[in-house]
Amino acid sequence: MVLPRSLEEELDKRHAVARVAFLNRDIAAYGALFSPNLAYQQVDGSVIGRRQLLNDVEVQFRRGYKATWHFSREDLKVDGDEIIETLVQLGTIEASAFGLIHRSWRLNRRAAYVWTKVTGIWMITRVKVFSEELKHSGWRFGFGRR
Repeated sequence: MVLPRSLEEELDKRHAVARVAFLNRDIAAYGALFSPNLAYQQVDGSVIGRRQLLNDVEVQFRRGYKATWHFSREDLKVDGDEIIETLVQLGTIEASAFGLIHRSWRLNRRAAYVWTKVTGIWMITRVKVFSEELKHSGWRFGFGRR
């Protein structure tokens, strides 16, 4: 089934909201993307809910991680009132200590996201992470971030 371009555009807008919320460390805006009954299956098979996911993200925000990423959409299909989107996400994460020591990693994740409209807004209700690789990519010393 070929999806109307408007559905892709709607999801792209939700991804843009996620990016802005994450970069601004706005946990409320970021959390609004996820259904209250979220089931997030991690790569090890364990499943966490919305509360645990947002606690984990909030820890990242407090630690001052800097992240950049992009994704490519591998698949997008409609199943009843849900949209299942399979993404490959590539990114970098940098953590800093004392504003002087910076360590970075490269992230490669492949996951399926199930979107459902809740009160007229697309929200993520389920996630299944198929693969996730986090590779150390180096150290940098000096003030400021790139």
